[in-house]
Amino acid sequence: MKAIKYLSMLALTLFTATSCMNSFDEPKFNEPPFGNNGIGEANTTIAQLKDMYKSAISGNSYQQVTDDIIVEGVVVANDITGNVYKQFIINDETGAIVVGVNDVGLYAMVPVGQRVRIACKDLYVGGYGYMAQIGGLYNGSIGRMNKNVFPDHIRLVGLPDPTQEEMKPEVIDDSFFTDENKANLAKYVRLENVEITEADGTALWSPEELDPSDYGVVERHIKMGKTNIVLRISTYADFAYDVIPTGKLNINGVMTRFKDYWQFVITSTNDIEQISE
Repeated sequence: MKAIKYLSMLALTLFTATSCMNSFDEPKFNEPPFGNNGIGEANTTIAQLKDMYKSAISGNSYQQVTDDIIVEGVVVANDITGNVYKQFIINDETGAIVVGVNDVGLYAMVPVGQRVRIACKDLYVGGYGYMAQIGGLYNGSIGRMNKNVFPDHIRLVGLPDPTQEEMKPEVIDDSFFTDENKANLAKYVRLENVEITEADGTALWSPEELDPSDYGVVERHIKMGKTNIVLRISTYADFAYDVIPTGKLNINGVMTRFKDYWQFVITSTNDIEQISE
C-alpha cells in the first residue's frame, strides 16, 4: 500500500514539474538582447531632424523633442578603442549625427556597422561646439542621455554589417571645407594621400605628458591643401603610446567640428593605411 502511495506521489510530482517546464516561454533567438524592440519604422531622416532643430544646433543651445520622431542610421564610430568617449555616431544616406550616452563600453551594445533606430521623443537635440547631437542635458547645455533611459530609445536592426552603404566613406579633398558643409558633419569620410604633421618616426600619438591641461586629449594635425585639420587623440586610447605612422597615409574617420575648428576623429589605427614611408 505504501509503495502504491509513493509511486502515485512520484508520478504527480513528475507531472507537475513537466507542466511547469512546458509553461516557460520559448527563447526568442531572432530578437536582439538589448534595446527596445517596440520602436517602429523610421519616419525622419537625419538631415530632416537636423533641419527641424537647426536653430538650437546653430545657436549652440538645445531643444527637447516632443514629437514621435524616429531616425535610423548605421554606427560608423564608437568607443571601442577609447578614442571616442561616451558617444557613438550614426550616418544615413542624408547626413550624420552624434548620439551621447552617459555610459562606457557602448561598442558592446552598438558595434560599428550596426543599423539602429533612435526614438527621439523626450530626448534633446542641440549643438555642442555647433556640432549636432542627440542626448540629454548637462549644466544647461546639450549633453549625454542617462544610461538608464538609453535602452528605451534604441532598437537594433539586423546584425552588424561593415559592408553597408553607410560604411563606405566619402573621399573628400580641400573643397570639402566650406561653411555649408559645417552643417553636415559627423560624416564618415576618407582622407587620401595626407601626412600627420608631428610624425617623425618617434613621436607617439597621445602620451599623458603632452597634455598639461589635463583635458585627456592631445592634438595632432593633418594638412590638406590650405586646410589645417585637428586630429584629436585621447590619452585613454589604447593606441595612445603607439608611434605615429610617417609618410603618406589614407585615413578613414569622422569629420567633426568644435566651433570654427575642423576636427577629425579615428576610432582605431586600423582606420589608417600607410601608402609610403
